[in-house]
Amino acid sequence: MKSSVSYKNCVIRSESFQLEQSSSWIPRYTLMHRDANHEWSGDRSHHDRLDKVFWTEKEADEFALQDAMEWIDRK
Repeated sequence: MKSSVSYKNCVIRSESFQLEQSSSWIPRYTLMHRDANHEWSGDRSHHDRLDKVFWTEKEADEFALQDAMEWIDRK
């Protein structure tokens, strides 16, 4: 799936992965932030949710995007 979504002052990119072919999918997302000058920061944050696994990449990516939005809202 590998989709990117703009949300608030961030871009979220889903990057879910499998440890082995034919294994479950682990949700991962990457965040890129805008600073106070509205410039994109070169720093990217990667977040893996090793406590969740899904049967499909699509399910894992959807969860990763939702999880990222919730994380941003808590900040």
